[in-house]
Amino acid sequence: MKTWLKSALIVVSVLVMSSNAAYADLREDLEVNIYGFGTIHTSKDYEVSFPQSPTPIPSHFNFNKGIGGGVRVNVYSRGHWAEEFYYSYEPNTAHFTRQGTPTSSLDLDVNLQKVGVNALYYLNDDETHRIRPFLSVGGGWSIYQLTEHSKQVVADPLQGNAPDMNNALEISLNYGAGFKAKLRPWIGIRVDAKGFLGRNPSFGLARNSTDPNATVFPAVGAISTGEVSAGFVFYFGRQ
Repeated sequence: MKTWLKSALIVVSVLVMSSNAAYADLREDLEVNIYGFGTIHTSKDYEVSFPQSPTPIPSHFNFNKGIGGGVRVNVYSRGHWAEEFYYSYEPNTAHFTRQGTPTSSLDLDVNLQKVGVNALYYLNDDETHRIRPFLSVGGGWSIYQLTEHSKQVVADPLQGNAPDMNNALEISLNYGAGFKAKLRPWIGIRVDAKGFLGRNPSFGLARNSTDPNATVFPAVGAISTGEVSAGFVFYFGRQ
């Protein structure tokens, strides 16, 4: 199992065990949501300028549209409110494009992972309703992990020539809306539309440097991700 995946699962376990209220109610309120999703990520324009280049070089950074999967574990649910922990995984490709003359591009395979906690607010507080729409808000971490092949590419002077590039870990917030529909006492479906917001990853590179030989990645500001997901909910607590 990859190191970052192990770390993400450990973080989820610590969060669950550290929440006394959630742990106390786990027996009655446990729900497990297995889901798939599609994503769209915002892109970023930036410039590499002096002292790394005597003239500014316009550049562009973006991810592909993505497909992934994840799991959410609901550990508390009373009336309008619920609490859950989440983990998701999405293989993708990061594109670093220099738009000067000549144009060049560095394309790196990246595993995007998200882990954190959400609060859900149900629009009705009757827990017996078969269909329950909700709003959600939460926070956690976005993990940008270079694959082993990408690490080899950036370390090669003839390819990436950016040996300082590495994985990135950024705090991220999320918000959204969705609904749960119970099909049987033990199973249902869930649909979500969510937005994620966090700092644009630096991949271990300096965002600026006075060293003309340093590799910099001055793509500052936020990166946003739109996500639509659907999956099954398995009820292990109250029915």
